[in-house]
Amino acid sequence: MSKTLCFVPEAYVPLSRFIQAEGSTPVAIPVSRAVADYLRLHNAPLLLACLRGGEVAYQKANWSTLHEDTVEAEAAEEISEKEEGVFVLVSPLLTNMLPVVSHWDNSVAEGKGGFRYGGTDGIGTLRMDEAGEKVVSEHARLYNSDPDSPYVYNTEDHQLFGGNEGNKNLKTPQFEHYIGDRYSLYAVDDLVAVSLSDRILKTFGFPVVFRNASTDNAALLSNAPVFQLISGSLLVTENDQHSLASYILPPFWSAANVKGYPLLFNGYYDANENTLSTVGPSFLEIIGKTLASTGKGVVGILWNGGGYIGSRSLQGSIYAGIGAAITRGQESYGGDAEQVVAVGGSRGGLTALLAGGNPLCLPYRVRYTLCYAPPLILNGLTREFAEGACPLIWHVAEVDTGYREIWKKDWQHPQNGSTGIETLLQTLTGTIDSASLKETTGLESEFFLEGLKASGTKLLINHGTHDAFTLSRFSFSFAALVRSHGIPLRHEIGYRFGHNNCTDLYEQATLCLIALLQEQELEFTGTVHYRRRSPAAGEWEQTERFVPTHQPVFLEAPKFVAVGSPVAWTLYGEPGMEYRLDLGILDQQAWEQKQQVVRNERITLASGVLPNKQHPLELCSWQDGVSQLTDGQHAGFYLYELSYRLKGEQKWSVVSPSRVPQPGVEPQSVLRILEEQPNPASEAFRAEAAVLCISAGLSEA
Repeated sequence: MSKTLCFVPEAYVPLSRFIQAEGSTPVAIPVSRAVADYLRLHNAPLLLACLRGGEVAYQKANWSTLHEDTVEAEAAEEISEKEEGVFVLVSPLLTNMLPVVSHWDNSVAEGKGGFRYGGTDGIGTLRMDEAGEKVVSEHARLYNSDPDSPYVYNTEDHQLFGGNEGNKNLKTPQFEHYIGDRYSLYAVDDLVAVSLSDRILKTFGFPVVFRNASTDNAALLSNAPVFQLISGSLLVTENDQHSLASYILPPFWSAANVKGYPLLFNGYYDANENTLSTVGPSFLEIIGKTLASTGKGVVGILWNGGGYIGSRSLQGSIYAGIGAAITRGQESYGGDAEQVVAVGGSRGGLTALLAGGNPLCLPYRVRYTLCYAPPLILNGLTREFAEGACPLIWHVAEVDTGYREIWKKDWQHPQNGSTGIETLLQTLTGTIDSASLKETTGLESEFFLEGLKASGTKLLINHGTHDAFTLSRFSFSFAALVRSHGIPLRHEIGYRFGHNNCTDLYEQATLCLIALLQEQELEFTGTVHYRRRSPAAGEWEQTERFVPTHQPVFLEAPKFVAVGSPVAWTLYGEPGMEYRLDLGILDQQAWEQKQQVVRNERITLASGVLPNKQHPLELCSWQDGVSQLTDGQHAGFYLYELSYRLKGEQKWSVVSPSRVPQPGVEPQSVLRILEEQPNPASEAFRAEAAVLCISAGLSEA
């Protein structure tokens, strides 16, 4: 694999593609017409930056012959070096503010490092991989290296919580006290920024100019053919809760835009990682596509959700933080707070949902709310399902609470005696009782649902069955609640997609923005089913829409349990459907040799009839259960066997054991009973139990 040609020409913004050429011949570099016109308009001096032998040198350049869509910059003086080099056009007119700000300084807090506004250090680093194609996140110093410590994070060497004057004794995240709220964990290698700009320039013809947030906007460019990415905008609410946001301005942005720009909003994790790696590149593409389609600009908001670690956007200050991020986008960058599209996946999907709800009636309006794989389980989380069909929950608990052994059944909080699940809920929501959230401020509360209805937003929820973080029944129940309140909803279901998307959330966001700019309305109604187009393991991401003749039957169940532990499962199908769920005992030696041998012995986990729908507007019926295996059940391999008979039919149908959720991992759906409970928060367990964040079970679709 050849390495990309990008290099960092000091503070200059690369205005062309990087090209490789010999120095003995005149070097001609194509430049987009828009960039060329801007440089000519300002009579800007031109330079060719050249990387040769590890050194960067600059050569004056002049304009040469114009072509239809490009101009060429040619070296004004003959370049004496004959050795091959990498060239790019730059100009003193357009420069970056590098390095990207993190607000972390390794020298403060008596050398432990901590928050300092304007700091550019980091506990970790964002850098390009060896091929120069992907951003790599490194933050090993964040974690506690003492194997005997009960704590996950290295608070001995780093001041992780709050400012440098307070919260010095905190060892773990607490409700409203999260890691990475006012700073980014990552210093950013300058090559990351330059590589992102190069990627966007190749696609749209416009480079990205990087700015760090400041008290004034004097450094912003008006009517320039560049994207502008402003990092590290510090937001402080009335209750002194801190968060960070970055803003993306479109090419030809102008502070004098009277109508204001629609706002594209996302709330995810670490500020710099969001901006430079996980979400920012897609936001730049959305804004570029929207401009190409409509000729009009959009301002992007990348918010850190009030904290990187310990928060899942469910804390009490979430609404004030969202409001502050949108207000800054309107007041400082010309956004129109009445024209917001909120989009995100996973935690980002949950943040988008909260932004769209706006139950406090803050001065903004989300017109379209796009929620992909939002983790809606927290209102009904139990240990049995965390140990079973939701194998990534204990990883979430360890990361968010900061306690290493929180997954153990006998674990108790050292100060208040709370269980692991209670401690997780307290950290995320401020209460140990998830049921109380339905009566107060949770997503299922009248407080939130009435706010969602009053906001007038159009809502899309996309969820995959067999999500290793949650259960499908929570999405079905929430969709029914939303519809019962008269809220427009499009519900997309991807069978066997897990914590992945069966449609493109960013493409959908682009369509919503185009509709806003063209003063059109998109219809968000109905339930839409998607399945894998091909059974091949390498092609599982390919989807096709289908219309089922009846609700597809599927089972969400564990892949591993320990001897003596119950099997927690959930079955979905039509109301009145008879079902039988068995475990066929496999010959362990034959199975390990890839030979399936089912003995005549079977264990019936459950049988019965699916009840009526929990809510009249729910898509399907479901039944969950916690089946205790018989005493003396030994460790080994067991095959899930699911059969059903629809109401009014004579024939029983069998869901093939080969209809497994995890692609290419195992040929059939198998439960493995282990001698002892493994650490479900460990990397080894996650790698086996939740491949591609997909859990276990069966599905006929």
